[in-house]
Amino acid sequence: MAPHSKAGALAGELVGAHMRTHFISAAPDDSLLEADRIMRLARIRHLPIVRKGRLVGLLSHRDVLSASISKLQEADPADRLNHLRRIKIEEVMSRDLATATEETTLGAAAQRMLRLKIGCLPVVRGATEGPTLVGLLTESDLLRAAYAPDFEGASD
Repeated sequence: MAPHSKAGALAGELVGAHMRTHFISAAPDDSLLEADRIMRLARIRHLPIVRKGRLVGLLSHRDVLSASISKLQEADPADRLNHLRRIKIEEVMSRDLATATEETTLGAAAQRMLRLKIGCLPVVRGATEGPTLVGLLTESDLLRAAYAPDFEGASD
């Protein structure tokens, strides 16, 4: 079966044209409770973690769930909140990140995401002090680029 012609034609387009440049980030020493609240309120599944403008990690909804899974069976919701309040983001965030640049093609980015089974690629510019976060490319961005370029809705 041949790939959809429009989606296939987009494979050579650059990430810089389709990444989101307005995003929420958090600091590594913020609490997991704060990150959980941000992610729920903003309805996002990926939260870049930055220190002094440099990307140091990525927190996913799955990371938050994993950190709080043992507390889910407790009857008291306050216990879960206190548990999340004590955990710093840096304790559970992913540090070894797959990233893209603005010059990465959408096809290469999509293949990387599929191969690694991830839903988000931070888009960075290299720097001697560490990569500067300039955008995010998510599964939603790839779908929007291929099939709904005028859609202004969902965030992540």
